[in-house]
Amino acid sequence: MKITKALKNGVPRWRVNDSNGPHGKRQRRWFATREEAERYVRQRTDDRNSFGIWFSTMPARDRAALGFNLQRLQSAGWSLEAAVDLALQQGRNPPSVPLGRVVEEFLNAKRAAGLRPYYVRKLSASIRRFVVGRGMKPIAEITPGEIQEYAICNGWKVATRRSYLVDVKTLFAFAMKRKYFRDNPAEAVDLPRVDDRSPGIISPDQARSILDASLDHEPAALAVLALCLFGGLRRSEAEQLDWTEIGPEFVEEKSHKAKTRRRRLVPVSPQLQAWLDCARAAEAKLPASNYNNRFTRLVKHAGLHGQLPQNAMRHSFASYHFAKHRNENETASIMGNSPQMVFAHYREMVRPAEAEAFFALLPRSDAVARAAAARLRRPKRKAPPAPQEKITAAAVAAIFEHGNKLLRRADAAHRLVAACGCSIHSARKALTARGRHWGSLTINAEGLVTWRTEPSPGASQPEIANHAAACAAVCS
Repeated sequence: MKITKALKNGVPRWRVNDSNGPHGKRQRRWFATREEAERYVRQRTDDRNSFGIWFSTMPARDRAALGFNLQRLQSAGWSLEAAVDLALQQGRNPPSVPLGRVVEEFLNAKRAAGLRPYYVRKLSASIRRFVVGRGMKPIAEITPGEIQEYAICNGWKVATRRSYLVDVKTLFAFAMKRKYFRDNPAEAVDLPRVDDRSPGIISPDQARSILDASLDHEPAALAVLALCLFGGLRRSEAEQLDWTEIGPEFVEEKSHKAKTRRRRLVPVSPQLQAWLDCARAAEAKLPASNYNNRFTRLVKHAGLHGQLPQNAMRHSFASYHFAKHRNENETASIMGNSPQMVFAHYREMVRPAEAEAFFALLPRSDAVARAAAARLRRPKRKAPPAPQEKITAAAVAAIFEHGNKLLRRADAAHRLVAACGCSIHSARKALTARGRHWGSLTINAEGLVTWRTEPSPGASQPEIANHAAACAAVCS
């Protein structure tokens, strides 16, 4: 560094040209005396010799921050080298991604994975509840306390709260795989415990009432009802079945229709075969259409509205089948479950005598006749009557009095409303160039409209006939 004497604003000063200033850029410093300039040059030279050019060119603020953070590391028992090694091992900071964007990526990934549309819709509704008010917030800034507060402050029941928390945990596990943060905050939130409640079932008398109501009022729903009640199929599986997939020995549940995505063969018992034969004779529909509404109506006719637990048909089959055969492996194989699930939920639900009564339910001798009578009683839908045209050619011709009067279009429209009872919009539309009676109307240079005594020269035969009928009706 060179010290030179020069004028600055007309005053003699000592100038130092530092080629390695802050951030390695050239810097010019001015001093009042030569001693100050020499002292600065010695300090800069010592720093460069001791720490190198990089440290000596650091701004004073950065050197102060380095010294402060070095003291913090030493007080915590860390060395600067160990802290740098840990930072390099962890990698760079995760990107700041808004929660709303992560949710869209998450749902798109689930759709692309080929999950059931029903599950994706349910998952989307659950996750979007969590996004409300947090869509633009970076996902790395969401804390475990915020997730816990979301689950508690909405007043949900324990089972609902647990279900929503599971969905949130699934979302954050997806974000963890995408490396949007280092620590998963959802892992610090504990799931609430839910009391294990026994599955709801129906008694043999209630099952008979439901079957009778189906025969007498909704025979189209009998096939799905029999498959769930006496075959143990899930409702979603039974609704998708076709009659060609039901054989004399087995019901073939294909993988793309099964909830578990695994093909299985459900044995057809003599009881199930009897009800399926009755359903065929009753012309029950498979695949089912509008089964939910049909089942709701037949439950009302059975007098059990509001008394049936969820999935009562399938749960009843599992309970009665296990009580009769005492073989969880066989029951699980039929239902497409695990033996552990059957033993944990359906053991000791009913007594063997009740199971015998349940599997003794067979169609009565008049079952097919009752189903046929129910089909005849159902009223057939009548096609709605065709709407009558209010604005006829005769009505339009009448307001002009056979062409003897010229009217403004607005006045003609009001007269047409009074004559036909139509809306003003329809009347004005009928009197426009696109109106269906415009071929019989004439407009002069002043904008007045009148009815032609003769149809237009280019009119078609239907228009000519329509015009003649209108004139005849007015003259009469």
